[in-house]
Amino acid sequence: MFPKRLLLTLITFLPMAVTAQNPALGVWAGAGVEKRLGKSFSIEVNGQVRITDNFSVMRVYLGELGLGYRLTKRWKIGAFYRYAGRRKYNKETLDYYYRPYHRFYAELSYDQKLWRGLKGDYRLRYQNQFKDDVAGIVADKSYLRNKLELSYDFKTRFTPFASADIFYRIAGSPDRSGIDQVRSKIGVDIALAKRQSLSVSVFTDVPVNAGPITDVFGNVGYKLKLK
Repeated sequence: MFPKRLLLTLITFLPMAVTAQNPALGVWAGAGVEKRLGKSFSIEVNGQVRITDNFSVMRVYLGELGLGYRLTKRWKIGAFYRYAGRRKYNKETLDYYYRPYHRFYAELSYDQKLWRGLKGDYRLRYQNQFKDDVAGIVADKSYLRNKLELSYDFKTRFTPFASADIFYRIAGSPDRSGIDQVRSKIGVDIALAKRQSLSVSVFTDVPVNAGPITDVFGNVGYKLKLK
């Protein structure tokens, strides 16, 4: 069992369901494969479905492809393309459809052992998204995201973690710029067979100056690393 002090820290770190008024529940479920290309390069393929509205609607499906490069033991950079279909309502046909979205993002990440089994991770990501429109592909939203994560290695198959991902909308986006949400998450990474892992977590997007929390999600992700 996890130490009580660490568990209390994780719970305090996540300001989620206790501040939500009858939140809608959902789950994000996905899988990914990472293949090393030599000593420093790697290629990654991921897929995910997002089910919302108390597990009744598939809101989003997506797939992405990316390339990573390890600069040093602790520093890594990556670039990705993501295609997503988002469920939208068509007022003309009075029906739902999945609208295509295209996202390009680049990121820089760093990890550092802090104390005993405690490790800190930082990720800086720039993302730019476009959507298909009747006039063609148009700009949607651009974000700069800063993610901080703490994890603790108990020298077992289970590694608990807590993270906060700060979304800063860049000036020039269709709407206002500035910080508009913080994604707070707690979970555990589980080592399965060799080079396989499972991440199980719960998270919510905490809006900034835009009302209360409305949704709480579970997140399940499987990953396979190939040599």
